Amino acid sequence: MARFGGGTRRLLARTALALATCAAAVAAVVVATEGGTFPGAPAPTVTLAPAAAAVGCETAGPYRAPDRGSIGVPAGLGELCTSGPATISVAGVVLDGWDVQGGIVVDAPDVVVRRSRITGDGATPYGIVTTAAGAVRIEDVTFTGDFSEAAIGGDRWSGERVEIVGVTHDGARLGDGARLRNSSVHDFAPAPGGESHALVLRGTGDDVLVEDNRIELGDGPGRGSAVLLLPDRAGRRAEGPVVIRGNILGGGRFTLQQDSPAAVVTDMSVTGNRFRRGAGEAPLRVSRRAVLDNNTYLDGGPLPPR
Repeated sequence: MARFGGGTRRLLARTALALATCAAAVAAVVVATEGGTFPGAPAPTVTLAPAAAAVGCETAGPYRAPDRGSIGVPAGLGELCTSGPATISVAGVVLDGWDVQGGIVVDAPDVVVRRSRITGDGATPYGIVTTAAGAVRIEDVTFTGDFSEAAIGGDRWSGERVEIVGVTHDGARLGDGARLRNSSVHDFAPAPGGESHALVLRGTGDDVLVEDNRIELGDGPGRGSAVLLLPDRAGRRAEGPVVIRGNILGGGRFTLQQDSPAAVVTDMSVTGNRFRRGAGEAPLRVSRRAVLDNNTYLDGGPLPPR
């Protein structure tokens, strides 16, 4: 995995200094990932290293929980600190209040990125992506700009109050253990000749939660699906179902689409979602194995048969 330049050195240098200064700290912080509503699974947690691992931005101000209904970078935040692309290889790091031009590679467990803006520079594949060793919680973050793959990608990530807006390719790719809640993905700007999907399910096709989001792909050239089921490691089972519930979904040829019979997700429920009218062909095309319940158009009308 390549290590990016100046942004990496600045972030990790500050992290190392903070850890050395506060090496005597013993209290750990445990943050719930809001996964407690995931059927049959306990609320997962992200255990952070001591508070010394926080890499905050002084000009952004001290951490304060966002107002109710906030999505993306919270209003009233001070000036964000700027950084180039970065690789995080220190477990438990908390990045707070950064304006990243490029992207972040998470190569360590228990990382948190919050109250930040990440802007694609056209050269960085992802805004945030996990490696085989990485896991990250993303909260109150805005992604925008040109990412050549997607704003978020990889396994073992959770997003809360995330905004993905104006990106050129995919919004987020959900690998095993991915969760996206209380977030907004909207106003895509597909690259010429390309195709964008708002959310793409990857990995084994298991252990994913998409809940209480507003996913607005829009219509027109280059727009694929609001949710595309396209596991690339089908047959290698992970623990846990795919749950898509309580979302507002709109746009695309098929708003929620299983791409092919070879990409069957065997344990999936799609419940309580509201679909906007105007999909190119149909709002929903999934396997008959999927459990469907209480899905309607946004105006209350019934969906056509699958």
